[in-house]
Amino acid sequence: MEVVSKQCPQCGAAVDLPPEQIASLCAFCESPLVEGEGVTEQIDQVAPFDVERQVAGSLLSQHLQDRWFIPESLRHAGQPEELRGVLVPFWCYDATTRSDWTARQGIHWYRTETYTTTVNGKRVTKTRRVKETEWFDTAGSHVATYTDHLVSGSRGLSEPESNELEPFDVGRALPSAPGLLAGWTAERPTVPRSEAARTANQELADLENRAIADFIPADVVRGVHNTTSMEVSALKLVMLPVWVGTYRHADEVLRLLVNGQTGEVVAKLPKSWPKIIALVTAIVLATMMFVATVLIILWVAGEL
Repeated sequence: MEVVSKQCPQCGAAVDLPPEQIASLCAFCESPLVEGEGVTEQIDQVAPFDVERQVAGSLLSQHLQDRWFIPESLRHAGQPEELRGVLVPFWCYDATTRSDWTARQGIHWYRTETYTTTVNGKRVTKTRRVKETEWFDTAGSHVATYTDHLVSGSRGLSEPESNELEPFDVGRALPSAPGLLAGWTAERPTVPRSEAARTANQELADLENRAIADFIPADVVRGVHNTTSMEVSALKLVMLPVWVGTYRHADEVLRLLVNGQTGEVVAKLPKSWPKIIALVTAIVLATMMFVATVLIILWVAGEL
């Protein structure tokens, strides 16, 4: 594996940085190391950590304890085996979207219906109000502006995971400087601009789809289809703070994430099937006992 050799300014040791990192700590004296050479994309801004390591660990521990259906060893694991602060690259877009759309809009109207029913053994005539929906085809265009839309620039942090971690406050990010990266693990951007742009366009099209559905003046809207183009007015590469924890369960290494600004926890956790089976069994037994009790009461009362 290709590595980048960096000489520690404190102790003089030659330390190898993995190719995906641009900052770390010296393994010998824990001095901060920053590798600026070979970074093909210019980092524009860096957001500091607002959530300290201890707080992040507590939030993570509480998150695990609140999940009853995960394995018990994981629920009470406390601190994960490792919790490290990582500055993750994100592509940040300011963009204008233009959408052409079609949809079906439904308008409710009401009619009075006459019907007959039996009341106290007699047939009577009554009326009731019945809701009907009339459907129309509709189409139009929609223009919107989006600011600070984020797309993960890291292969290590998938886009679905990053969406769960959001929001991040990009407004708190500072102009990039080596001192802001020093002391943290900082990743190189590994998702290229072209790929990130396609992801951003698709995500903004999805946002447009929901916005158009809310925009259409109707009682109910169905089948919204939109074709959306994105015009980027500004694009930045920002480094955003994420606490990354790992925990080994059985033969699997679980990755646990904490937003370094808000404390939002994202974790894909395994289910404990013995717990689920035990709960289902308890519900079935309780239902059977309830039915049996009702039958006994009815039998005693002479109803059976």
